[in-house]
Amino acid sequence: MHSFDSLSLKYFLKINYNFLKNASVQKVQQPSRREIILNLRSNGESRRLYININPKYAHICFLDKETFQMRNLKVPKSPPMFCMQLRKYIEGARIKEITIPDYERILELHFEVYDEIGQLVNLCLAFEIMGKHSNVILYDFRSKNILGTAHNISPEKSSVREVWGGIPYIYPPEQIKTDILKTSYGAFCAISHDAKTLCNHYYMLSIPLVKIIADKSKNDQELFSNLQNTVCLNDPSPLFSLWGGKDFNSALDNYFAWHMFKDILDEQKLYLKKILNNETKKLSNILQNPPDFKKAQEYKQKGDLILQYIYLIKEGDTELLMPDGAKIELDCSKNASQNAQNYYKLYSKAKGAYEYHKQKFDDALYKKTYYEEILFSIENAQSFIELDEIKSELEECSLIKEKTPREEKKIQLQKFEFMDYEILLGKNNKQNDYLVSKASHPDDIWLHAYNCPSSHVLIKAKNPKTPVPAKVLEYAAELVKKNSPMKNSGKASVIYTERKNLKKPPGGVLGYVIYKNEKEIVV
Repeated sequence: MHSFDSLSLKYFLKINYNFLKNASVQKVQQPSRREIILNLRSNGESRRLYININPKYAHICFLDKETFQMRNLKVPKSPPMFCMQLRKYIEGARIKEITIPDYERILELHFEVYDEIGQLVNLCLAFEIMGKHSNVILYDFRSKNILGTAHNISPEKSSVREVWGGIPYIYPPEQIKTDILKTSYGAFCAISHDAKTLCNHYYMLSIPLVKIIADKSKNDQELFSNLQNTVCLNDPSPLFSLWGGKDFNSALDNYFAWHMFKDILDEQKLYLKKILNNETKKLSNILQNPPDFKKAQEYKQKGDLILQYIYLIKEGDTELLMPDGAKIELDCSKNASQNAQNYYKLYSKAKGAYEYHKQKFDDALYKKTYYEEILFSIENAQSFIELDEIKSELEECSLIKEKTPREEKKIQLQKFEFMDYEILLGKNNKQNDYLVSKASHPDDIWLHAYNCPSSHVLIKAKNPKTPVPAKVLEYAAELVKKNSPMKNSGKASVIYTERKNLKKPPGGVLGYVIYKNEKEIVV
């Protein structure tokens, strides 16, 4: 993953300067401690300027609707203190000037606002996109006094530069590098031309960017010329190659949104899988010791044998020696009938223990199968909405104790069209339950992997008297296979039956059904 470099910031300002200049701040939002959104209005157009100061994803871009959802941005009901400060000072204000200090990854938005006593004050909002040192700082441009920061840097955190409200704002320590636009070709040839050396020696260059420029340069002279053209932004094509896209704003937005989406999705999946794996481990002790009725049967058999050979037992005997040579222990203080009854009591206790153990074992086996279904749904999830549905299911099962408040959203099933047939697919137990309970008709065809976790698939029937074509069944069965652990297998068995042959057992978990009159198809 590439870091947002100073040259990308410089080009970002160049192409967006006309929009940012004189833009008014309509709203300030802070979804998290490290994310800020400025809703700007300029030239009859509204756009959302997004600032991320997370060390891994630090960047600035304009958001669109799709990436807003990909980033899983949720504005809290109670805004953080810094957000309240920004709303107080700059909401409704216009951006008078935009600057970038030489060779720095700092974007400065300058505002002219009136304070409480009616005096005109020049404020500066600085976005410092500097990896682990990234920050957002609001300060008085004339006095340099800091009014607020996204996060404070105390002397305990840094001995080089402190950042907190009430002290003067100073720029970060200057890097000791050379401007490639102010150097000669001879000086350029005097150093090594590997990407790391060039980046350490010259301003505004990053290793991935240098590699892109070097790949299209035939010799050192051309490399030097191409580096200068890129740095002075005469040739921004390497920047487009770096972020992958024809429109620079969209390329930046999509690049970071995708990486954030993937990482956050994986992180949430790992959290949910950890909960289920812990629950599965608790069941392992029960499942490793299956119930055994043999001991109970032995007690009953001994009682039966005592009564069968009661004529061989004499008063005071400590054991019964049977004709085949087997021995049964006896209590010498009890008669033969009492010894038999004693073994029947032991049989009754052992039988009760067996039934209790069997119930626990069956429950554990049922839960394990259910957890495996959810684990597959987690692995197969491709959006935050799907994970939210799974998390909600775990909360209902009391596997997650702290319930997170969430808006009730209508369940969206994935839809496919094939040969004029509508096919619905559920990707987790909530969607599967909705598909069977609400979205289906008795004559629809339901499909599921045989003896394996998978998505539920439903073929919407056109006419009860018209059978679904074999090609449609095969297509739907392929969808089941692709959304099951057998997706990489050569063959997979899929069962199908009409919806009216399904039944939800009382007290059954979400998505669990029993079926009859099923048929099998191999794909």
